[in-house]
Amino acid sequence: MVLIASVFALSACSEPAQETAGPPRPAEEGDLLVAQLYTTGAPEAGGADHYYSDQFIELVNASEDTLELEGLRIADVFGAAGAINAGMTPDSYRESHPDQVVLLSVWEIPFAELAPGETLVIAQDGANHRPFSAVDLSGADFEAFVADSPQDQDSPTVENLDSLVYNGGYDWLMTVFGPSVVLLDADTPLEDFPDTPYGVLPSVATDGVWDGVDTVMDGDSLAFKRLPDSVDRGAAWADGPYSGTSLHRLQLDGVWQDSDDSSADFFLGEPLAQRPGDSAGVFGEPQVSLGTGTESWAPLEEGDTVELVAGPQGGWHVDTALWFDGFGPDGVQLVYDAVDTEGELLSFVTQATLVGGNVLEAEEGWIRLGDRVVMDIEAPSEVVGQELILRVSASLDGQSWTDTRRVLVVDEE
Repeated sequence: MVLIASVFALSACSEPAQETAGPPRPAEEGDLLVAQLYTTGAPEAGGADHYYSDQFIELVNASEDTLELEGLRIADVFGAAGAINAGMTPDSYRESHPDQVVLLSVWEIPFAELAPGETLVIAQDGANHRPFSAVDLSGADFEAFVADSPQDQDSPTVENLDSLVYNGGYDWLMTVFGPSVVLLDADTPLEDFPDTPYGVLPSVATDGVWDGVDTVMDGDSLAFKRLPDSVDRGAAWADGPYSGTSLHRLQLDGVWQDSDDSSADFFLGEPLAQRPGDSAGVFGEPQVSLGTGTESWAPLEEGDTVELVAGPQGGWHVDTALWFDGFGPDGVQLVYDAVDTEGELLSFVTQATLVGGNVLEAEEGWIRLGDRVVMDIEAPSEVVGQELILRVSASLDGQSWTDTRRVLVVDEE
């Protein structure tokens, strides 16, 4: 068993990293580990029962130095997670090609520096996934944006990974039944692996794999392991698809456990992706102004129209945005909803916790983009052509500020 020193007690909610002397250095094998893998998707919430855009991978600097991560790659591995459908059999290449790992999609970190013990979050979508999920990834470090997909939105607060090889649909969806993920060095070349059921796929020599997490559907699916034993001789699994459970790497006495056996190195818990910040509190005259927009803030006036948007995974929502000043931004709690003109609730409640990394700095104050008010309706006809009142409240240090807009719902796009 190999234990790697860390300054953290928990991967996603830890004390500030130690300051180090000397300049950052390039990462080496053993420096960087997968600290958390959340791919199961969310339990039924917000009117959606199969929500998967909240997937993310968290990496941790387990060394004692600040690391440069330019060119490091992250990928998911080819192969079924289990007998998802009757008659399915193991289809990975771990037995026939034990010195190779056959991949699906491969992404590259363009540049990042990571202090000792700090974590880096890679999101499928760098957005606030509430109310469909408890996860807010609008403060993630990177997202896997698919530029050729009209359905994948580019987060204004999250930097994009570079896409090296993409084999997926409109977004980087890893299987909710249990993917296998590998962290690759920057130098080992990708090779073509022919004659797969999907044609030519990329592969990498196991010598180029710095860390790997093998997951399968359940404890009866170990025959579906994908990774060679030299990378991961075990396998972990979650509570099933759409269970909202995440795999977390163990720590013992502040030391990250890396025994190259996922069955021993990981435990199940809730997904944790948000980093707390230090709040400046109330420092001026608090102001909040409700608007709309996904890429930039647009003010809303009384009586304006708002577009009803069909969510790619079901449901209908209105995009909201907020400008605020005089308090925060770290630690601000936002709550959005919509009511009809009689005050009856028409939507699910959307919440957000703000940190410096998930807001944009304006000339004055800050702008929060990407939140949505999801309607609690069975069909668009229930709200299209109707007036409703959008509401937001912002709370910090026991104080609260609100704004509302009476708007007309339309369906023009």
